[in-house]
Amino acid sequence: MTMPQPTATTTKRPLVDLLHNRFTAWIVLLASLIITLIAWVISNNAAEYRTQERFKFQVNEAQFALEKRLLDYQQVLRGGLALFVASQNVERKEWHDYVETLELDKHYPGIQGIGFARWIAPKDKDAIEQGVRNEGFPEFTIKPPGERDHYTSIIYLEPFDVRNQRAFGYDMYSEINRRTAMDRARDSGEPAMSGKVKLVQETKTDIQPGFLIYLPLYSRAVSNVEERREALRGFVYSPFRIRNLMEGILGHGLPEINFEIYDGDVQNSETMLYDSEGFTEPRHHINDNNSFTSNRTLTIAGHTWMVYYRSTPALLAATTTNQPLLVAIGGVFIDLLLFYIIISLSRLRQRADTLAKERMEVLRERELHFKTIADTANDGIITCNMNGEISYCNRAAAEIFGYSEAKLQTASMLQLFGHDLCHDVMPKAQEQSAIDAPLNNNSHLEINGNKSDGSTIPLELSVAIWRIGDRRYATIIMRDITERKRIDRMKSEFISTVSHELRTPLTSIRGSLGLISGGVVGTISDKARTLVDTAARNCERLTRLINDILDIEKMEAGQMHFQLHTYTTITLLQHALEHNAAAAQASGIALTISNCTDAVIRVDKDRFQQVMANLISNAIKFSHHAGVVTISCQQHDNRVRIAVQDQGPGVPGEFNNRIFQKFAQADSSDSRQKGGTGLGLSIVKNIVERFGGTIGFETSPSGACFYFDLPPASNNSALNSTHLE
Repeated sequence: MTMPQPTATTTKRPLVDLLHNRFTAWIVLLASLIITLIAWVISNNAAEYRTQERFKFQVNEAQFALEKRLLDYQQVLRGGLALFVASQNVERKEWHDYVETLELDKHYPGIQGIGFARWIAPKDKDAIEQGVRNEGFPEFTIKPPGERDHYTSIIYLEPFDVRNQRAFGYDMYSEINRRTAMDRARDSGEPAMSGKVKLVQETKTDIQPGFLIYLPLYSRAVSNVEERREALRGFVYSPFRIRNLMEGILGHGLPEINFEIYDGDVQNSETMLYDSEGFTEPRHHINDNNSFTSNRTLTIAGHTWMVYYRSTPALLAATTTNQPLLVAIGGVFIDLLLFYIIISLSRLRQRADTLAKERMEVLRERELHFKTIADTANDGIITCNMNGEISYCNRAAAEIFGYSEAKLQTASMLQLFGHDLCHDVMPKAQEQSAIDAPLNNNSHLEINGNKSDGSTIPLELSVAIWRIGDRRYATIIMRDITERKRIDRMKSEFISTVSHELRTPLTSIRGSLGLISGGVVGTISDKARTLVDTAARNCERLTRLINDILDIEKMEAGQMHFQLHTYTTITLLQHALEHNAAAAQASGIALTISNCTDAVIRVDKDRFQQVMANLISNAIKFSHHAGVVTISCQQHDNRVRIAVQDQGPGVPGEFNNRIFQKFAQADSSDSRQKGGTGLGLSIVKNIVERFGGTIGFETSPSGACFYFDLPPASNNSALNSTHLE
């Protein structure tokens, strides 16, 4: 296998002679000027396209704001409807308080009010009028007067200001546009918006077009049109003055677009609802060549509006750009510069040939140095050109991909590494290597490689771009990280299990115990309270321990916080016995303390209990039924030894050397009978070492004894607490 060799400069170079002469320079100048002209046209069209897209965006934003706000108003009506459903007899003060709480001016600007219109049969008309008069409105009457098959009357309307008082008692069903919307709402059970109307609230000044949205209220559950008509109680509704509504939605308008709103599909003065410029006559037919227009429909509550949008001079001013001019000027400048460069190159050709020869010798020396190192390297090395054709590979690379060295050189980079390396990493590395440097590295890239048998293998790569003359090559140094990936995946799966499968139920248990202790389920006895409190404390401790497991990376980095205090071993071991007694009893195991010296040690209490809980739980798990787990403490050779002895089968011999490693398990098969993550003893070892101790074990066919030795606390340290990080 050989590295790519630079080609020596020959006496005859017809292609170079053709490129480096005056005739070619003039041809290139003409071609580049044509390209500049095309670029100017494209840039000019792009500027116009951006203006059009900005107009479309503004239109979409306005359309969305209108639709969203009107849907919000329907939700307000549904809130009023819910009030009637929850309280069959809503009084006037309740309605007033409900609407006042909504703070319409603050949260729903543009709405005239929220009211309730009652559905009245002719026989009930007089009684309804008298009932309202008795509420303090002696002059109340349903208007307009006259006999009709059905009546409606505005009973509640808040805010009850001067304008809205004009509508008090009005029969909206007597007017055709309102009646059409009310019938549609009644028969469908859904909100219905009316056509263009003049609101009863209007005075002689500032008269605006209006519309209303109705939501029907039924006395019972209904499923068809006949039932809805029979069960109709009235309508929760809102009146809107169009100009106030638009100012509430869009403020004082959009500076870059104007719009007109028409009721229905016909655009004339009769159907015109609103003009953002304040005109009262349609102007959609008036347009000039410098503005953009768009017709949109807006369907709300079963009724359609036509919205005509038109751009303003502000839009053109905001999108005006000098880019086309700059493209033209810059293009011409570059064209002339390119012309000059080509002319200059013809003069520098001889000097370039000389430099190429000198660099060729340097590259040959570097090739020999590289080949000597690469042939003995354990990492795989591949060299290729920018087309992905391999020119060199070492033995380690061939072994990684499962090819012979000769066969690997016939493969392509795309075949070995896929698109990630060839179409993403290498082009970026090539761009970065444009600086005048021999190498440019991209370290620690992780990419899947394709082996000869069709399987994939995870690799860690380093990519270096280098060149010989005008040609560029890539050298890839790779390492097989299959084992590291497997370990990382095991760790990730375990941490995910702890996070999602343990933290959530513990949080729920802790909350439930808190509710029981707080008396939510009734008074509990003192004995039961003691048990609940003990369980709650254990939940808190388990939650802290689970969080510590999730922070195992911090422990390895030395960033885990330890609160070290002095304790007697009798106290600590007694707590450990109490905390684990229930688990032992549930497994039919006797848990005892024997031969315990009352020494003083300096530890973090919670971490110590975590160590004991792990060792005791392992002893319980592997002990035979009705067995005994013994906890002992002895002081000797200026060390305090705490041991946990079980009566199980002992530790398998092949497991002894890796028992304290992370994810190590004596039985790692899917069918193992003893559960566990394989992290417990690794965490225990880490904690004990942070206490300044050591851990070990002894095993036999009759059981295993795990012990750890800690230094006794000095007299001075027994008087102080220390925070250790």
